Amino acid sequence: MRISYVRSAVGAVVLAAIPMLAVAQSDFHGRPLAQRGLGQSNPATLNLSQDPNWLLYGFQRDGIFYFQVNDLAGRVQVIIGKTDDVFWVLPAGDSPAKVSLPTQQVALPTNAVRSLVYRSEEFSLVVYGVGAGAVWAVEAGE
Repeated sequence: MRISYVRSAVGAVVLAAIPMLAVAQSDFHGRPLAQRGLGQSNPATLNLSQDPNWLLYGFQRDGIFYFQVNDLAGRVQVIIGKTDDVFWVLPAGDSPAKVSLPTQQVALPTNAVRSLVYRSEEFSLVVYGVGAGAVWAVEAGE
């Protein structure tokens, strides 16, 4: 009788943890986000970029998410903060990046090539064009 009680208790604990594990594995492609290193040229976290021309690092602290894009030389191009459905740009990096946000849209360069850098269920981060005229854009998820 005691063994069946232990099995029941262990089973209940495992079943209770499944929703938390599913959420943790589905966020950010199953990769944990760093809690420090934001703004560094080579933070000690995984590259989440889907474009080989960019490095994208995700951070989470106190319920706020940060997405930092570096070029291949490690220079910070843009850092975007996110909480719920609100996005903002942090004053980071050497170049003044142009960023189009859902609540503050910027005109996109004419005939610019769109490059997907990051995609989640909630949003995508893309860059239109190259060089100084490029515009980063946060677009609604699919």
